[in-house]
Amino acid sequence: MSFMAKRLLKKFKKENYKVAVNHSFLHPNQKATIFTDKSKDIKIYQMNHGQTVTLTPTDNPDNQIMYFHGGAFTVPMNTDQLEMITKIAIESNSLVQIVDFPLLPNHSSTEILESAQEALDIVYSTELPTFIVADSAGAAIALQLLIKNPTKIAGTSFISPWLDMQLKDSEISAKESEDVMLSLSVLRQIGQQFEVGLNQDNWFDVFDPQNLNIGSIQIFYGENELLTPINLKFIQALKQADKASVEVTTFKDGFHDYTLWFKLPETKKTFKEIARFIKDRVH
Repeated sequence: MSFMAKRLLKKFKKENYKVAVNHSFLHPNQKATIFTDKSKDIKIYQMNHGQTVTLTPTDNPDNQIMYFHGGAFTVPMNTDQLEMITKIAIESNSLVQIVDFPLLPNHSSTEILESAQEALDIVYSTELPTFIVADSAGAAIALQLLIKNPTKIAGTSFISPWLDMQLKDSEISAKESEDVMLSLSVLRQIGQQFEVGLNQDNWFDVFDPQNLNIGSIQIFYGENELLTPINLKFIQALKQADKASVEVTTFKDGFHDYTLWFKLPETKKTFKEIARFIKDRVH
């Protein structure tokens, strides 16, 4: 981990950054929205639940990214996440399709998953190859969409994914003291809310290799994340799938969603690798 990242890690621990993160997850301001600009650079498509927001950060994009934001299924997308996906899109010459999905607790997990499918149905009508980029909780939504529509996605990149709603493994509890962002009890509480209403028709076991014939996928995370054991379990399942290939990049002492701190060398490397991944599959 870089010196800059270690300084941030020390700052987060000193300020007990988890308290602020927990509060934002459990008491989000869901009235806040960053998508009110009606300029020519943004197109908003209203869906049954949520909306799809199209951004064109480059003049002649040769692919499109569907982006699913993190925030524990409760927090609206923020400006840092918008800047992150815009930076990636510029580097990879991509059109951006943001899935501004509905949020817990006012909407169900079923409605969230339905919004993802509706968004794909909207954006897939274009002739551009479609890629997925998702961070944290957004990766859980994106992965279910990918499992159901593997041939429609040209490649997938997950950053600090949260893929298990129950989080019962003892190894996860052991990692919590190292994580400066996430609280296990809060994630379990929200995970239980998310699981209400799920069934075998709308939720696939993401650790069953038979469900993971999903093509090329990248995974990035910090080794200090309490979700690390889940990432390792998922990666192992991917390696056993017949039609999947996985690239894994980890950062020693890295923290959850580190890519929202843009000056970090780790962030710059991640953006570069995602852009390379996309370009390799477009050309």
